[in-house]
Amino acid sequence: MVEPIYRYCPLCAAPLRERIMGAMTRPSCPACGFVLYLGPKVVTVVVIEHEGQLLLGRREIEPGRGKWSFCSGYVDRGEELEEAALREVKEETNLNVELLDLLGLYSRKGSPHLLVAYRARPLAGSLDGLVPQPGEVSELALFRPEAVPELAFPFDYDILRDWQALVSGSRSQRR
Repeated sequence: MVEPIYRYCPLCAAPLRERIMGAMTRPSCPACGFVLYLGPKVVTVVVIEHEGQLLLGRREIEPGRGKWSFCSGYVDRGEELEEAALREVKEETNLNVELLDLLGLYSRKGSPHLLVAYRARPLAGSLDGLVPQPGEVSELALFRPEAVPELAFPFDYDILRDWQALVSGSRSQRR
């Protein structure tokens, strides 16, 4: 993903200059002192479980077009994380789900994304309305964890690994 280039101050329109602040180089305005802090983009990811299988969507958009991924998307400013997770699932699958618990938080040095991953299950009867939504995903399918196809993002593999560890841990606790 290419970072946007900011050239002018949003307060006074003077050209921004790079300035070292702490350990970071940040765009700042020599005229009014404004400093541009680029925050992370928060993404919700939802691992939908149904009868021992995982629901994945084949991405219809870049990045990762044609590869499989969990339901995910950006959180809007002022939106609750859980609300964003439910909205993204509905937008991509037309499915209503119940969030079970937080699976984990994921970040990488150099990445502008902070992922918040949840486990979920479909609400009773909602699989009847399962339909890939154009412009988001081209296909939806349930996969056994050991038969998951190539995933779109490195984070997907981290999330899958943590989901498998959590599920196998909860199975051994029930024994």
